[in-house]
Amino acid sequence: MHAPRHDPISRHAEPASDAPSAAAGPRQVDGLGFEPELEREFRQHMRADQRRSTLVCLVTALGIWLTFIGLDLTRLENLATIGDGDVSVELAIALRLGTLAVILQLVWVVRRNRQAHAYHHLTMLALALIGVTCAFIANMYKLRGLPQADIAQLVIIAAVFLPVGLTFFQSLGIALLIAVFTTVLGFVMLAPAQLAEHGRLSVLLFFAVFVSAVGAWLRERAERDQFLLRRMLHSRAMSDALTGIANRRGFEEHVAMALLQARRDRAPVVFAVLDVDHFKRYNDRYGHQAGDIALALIARAIDSKLRPPMDMVGRLGGEEFGLLLYDASPEKAQERLQRVAQAIAELRIEHAASPTAQYITVSMGAAGFDGQETAAELYRRADAALYAGKSSGRNRVELGENRTRRAG
Repeated sequence: MHAPRHDPISRHAEPASDAPSAAAGPRQVDGLGFEPELEREFRQHMRADQRRSTLVCLVTALGIWLTFIGLDLTRLENLATIGDGDVSVELAIALRLGTLAVILQLVWVVRRNRQAHAYHHLTMLALALIGVTCAFIANMYKLRGLPQADIAQLVIIAAVFLPVGLTFFQSLGIALLIAVFTTVLGFVMLAPAQLAEHGRLSVLLFFAVFVSAVGAWLRERAERDQFLLRRMLHSRAMSDALTGIANRRGFEEHVAMALLQARRDRAPVVFAVLDVDHFKRYNDRYGHQAGDIALALIARAIDSKLRPPMDMVGRLGGEEFGLLLYDASPEKAQERLQRVAQAIAELRIEHAASPTAQYITVSMGAAGFDGQETAAELYRRADAALYAGKSSGRNRVELGENRTRRAG
C-alpha cells in the first residue's frame, strides 16, 4: 500500500501569482497605447508591416514632388530674379531641393531596410518639410498673382495619416504642425485683401485634420487589437500552461536565435538540461497535483536566477527543463547552475520517497557551445552530460567536455 498522501508544499500553495513573466499575456492600457515594452514591440511590428506601403507612398510622393518642381520652372519664368537677390525665390528653391533630398534619402533607407528602428523620424521630417514648403510657395505665388492650388495643403494633411510607419499621435502632431504653420505663415506673408480667403482655407485645414484623424484613429485601434490578439496567441503557443515559462517550441526558437547571435558576436553560450530527481516517485507518493505545483515552483526558482532577455528556461517535457546561459563561459556557467540548484533546494519541497535527499533536488548536465554546432547537437551533448552525472550520483551539475570553438 502507498503511504498516505499529504501536501508537502502547503507553504508554496499559490505559485501562479508569481509565475515567470512569460505566463503573463500582453496587456493594453487606456487609449492607443500598451505598456512600454509591448508598445516598443508594436511599433517595430507596425513599421515592418507597413514598410511596403511606406515605400509605395514615398515613390508616389517623389513623383509628385518632381512634378511640383517642373511646375515651379514654368510658373517662375523670370529666373533672373534669383540673380537679383529675390530671397523668397531662393528660399523656395532651397526648400524644394532640401525636401527632395530628404525624400530620396528616405526612399533609400526604406528600400534597403536600413535603420528600421529610426526611419520614422525621417518620415516625420519629410512630411513636415513637404507641408512647410508647400505653404511657403503657395503664399509666394499668391503675392505674385501666379496660379496655385490651395487644395494641395488639404491633400498633404490627408497624406500625413497614410500608413507610413507612424503612430496616430505622431501623424496627428505633424498634421497639426502643418495646419498651424500654414495658418500663421499666411497671416504673416499675405496682403490684407487675401486674408479672408486664407482664413477660410485655415478652417478647412483644421477640419481636414479632424476628419483624417478620426479615420486614422479607428485604423490604428483595429491594428492594435489585431496585434494584441496575435501576440496573445503566439504567447500561448510558445508558453507552457503549467509553469508559465517557455514550452519546448518557444525554447527551441529562442535557442536557435541565440546561437545565431552568438556566432556573430563570438559570445560564449552554455546549454543545460535539468531533471528533477526521482520525480516519478514524488508523484506516486504525493499525487500529480502536488507534482504540478512543485514543477511550477521549480520553474519560478530557475527563472529568478537567469538574466533576460538572452538567458532562458523552457520546459522540455515532464520534469525536464532546458536552460540557455548567454555570454557565460563554462566555468561561470557552472557557478550559476549551482546557484540554480541551490535556489531549488532552498524551496525545501519535501520528498520522503527520494533516496537522494529528503527534499526535492535536481541534476543538471551542461555543454558549452563550440561556435558552429546546431542546437540539436548541443542538446545531445548536454543530455549526455546529464546522464553521466546521474550515473555518478544525482543532485549535481555535470559539465560536459568543452569542445574547441571552430571558426564561424
